[in-house]
Amino acid sequence: MIKLVDLTYYAHLNYTHASQVTENHSPALAFAPYLISKIDFSFVKHTAFEEHVVMDGVPYHFFKGSNRFWSVTLKTHQYIKKLKPDIVLVQGFIFPLQVIFLRLFCGKGFKIMIQHHGGLPFNGVKGWLQKLACSFADAFIFTAAGNAGIWKRKNIIRQDAPIFELLEASTHFKQQDKQISKARTQMTGETNLLWVGRLNANKDPITVLLGFMQYLKIKPTARLYMIYQSDDMINEVMALFASNKLLANAVILVGRVANHELPYWYSAADFYVSGSHKEGSGYALLEAMACGCIPLITEIPPYQKITGSGQCGFLYPPGDANALARLLYTVNNADKKKLSDDTLIYFHQNLTFKNIADDLVNICWQIMAKSTNIAPIQAKDA
Repeated sequence: MIKLVDLTYYAHLNYTHASQVTENHSPALAFAPYLISKIDFSFVKHTAFEEHVVMDGVPYHFFKGSNRFWSVTLKTHQYIKKLKPDIVLVQGFIFPLQVIFLRLFCGKGFKIMIQHHGGLPFNGVKGWLQKLACSFADAFIFTAAGNAGIWKRKNIIRQDAPIFELLEASTHFKQQDKQISKARTQMTGETNLLWVGRLNANKDPITVLLGFMQYLKIKPTARLYMIYQSDDMINEVMALFASNKLLANAVILVGRVANHELPYWYSAADFYVSGSHKEGSGYALLEAMACGCIPLITEIPPYQKITGSGQCGFLYPPGDANALARLLYTVNNADKKKLSDDTLIYFHQNLTFKNIADDLVNICWQIMAKSTNIAPIQAKDA
């Protein structure tokens, strides 16, 4: 049986006991119980405490850590060496010095995979260290192979490196009764769109608002509800409202919403809309689809991966308000109930925690197959 260690160098120093980790990071950890009968699997994580526990049948090994770029956790590496794993899956590219030490201290007796969680390559000395760390890795995991493009263009990852696609998270959210959800959230539109994200340039709320503004010309009874955690571009949003009364009356700035309330918002809405230019994954998109909220999103690599290149949902080019408006015209008379049902079916067939576990096991077997040449997925530019 393959022995896999899932290693996270980033230290959550605000946690004081193990259960906080599983509670707060369930979307990224809940795949693990599905691995128990398939591979020998354990987590190695860093926090403000040290503890070895088993939760839901999965071993967790916590070590005291630091988030200083130049720090090295000797005790962690001594423990990994003692475990004698077949594969170490390193979460993130942000601690290259640790990865270098992992290989030099623990030797070449195991494979190293590095999983991307958003972010771009470093510059200068840190970028050089990332390149060195990646030279010690045997494979790389991205939500979508297209996100590897910039890492290859900057020669951090070699051109022929094996790239695998794997979701970094899923969700426990479930669809709620639509009418109850609409009453609870006070959604009143004949067609309801939902935005969940930060009001910043990458999320591009202005493009979404401009596309929606065009749609209102043929569907003045539509409503767009915006849930957001940060309001960097709130002044630009308010300026757009001031210039168009119809838009101002049709958009509801909800602001922050408690996590346990989000399933009701996703279930009440007809469409989940996003304007993102780049993403490492797509947490809100996954949550929306788990509740049957139909995706209306940009055609960036992770969104293409999550939706099966538009097999589920509707995609448009980032920054193109006219293209978004055309999509809204297209779905105006669509059977929203059928599209919602199709979204749910697609989620449960392709995007669950069990899917993540099955895909990870398959990747591990490919990495360990000595007589099989691994054919890397060709990454398109992100």
